[in-house]
Amino acid sequence: MRTLLFFFASVFFSYSADCQKTGTFNLGEIWLDNKGVHINVHGGGILFHNGKYYWFGEHKVEGKKGNQAWVGVHCYSSENLINWTDEGIAFSVSNEPDSEITADCVIERPKVIFNKKTGKFVMWVHLELKG
Repeated sequence: MRTLLFFFASVFFSYSADCQKTGTFNLGEIWLDNKGVHINVHGGGILFHNGKYYWFGEHKVEGKKGNQAWVGVHCYSSENLINWTDEGIAFSVSNEPDSEITADCVIERPKVIFNKKTGKFVMWVHLELKG
């Protein structure tokens, strides 16, 4: 339930630099990560694992190229759903010309689950090939 409430709050509110101090959201302000950079996880989902939340989403770039994948899937972690730590790119586009996951393809709506039976994380995405 807490994750669902956070999802709706993240749609309607933005994070301010004062959020760490006050634990509140402020309308119209940019939500920053632990490095002071705008959180970049579009179309994503949140996974709760071992007492920590992980937020996976499309890493978007500015401009017309923003609808294609140029970076991949970004990951952030949080213990309180307020303060987010940049964990880096969890799934990146490939530089290999024969790969289906190359720059200029479309990666959308990434979701991650933990498979207890295998002990592995599984990610699925909507993928449209380059061109």
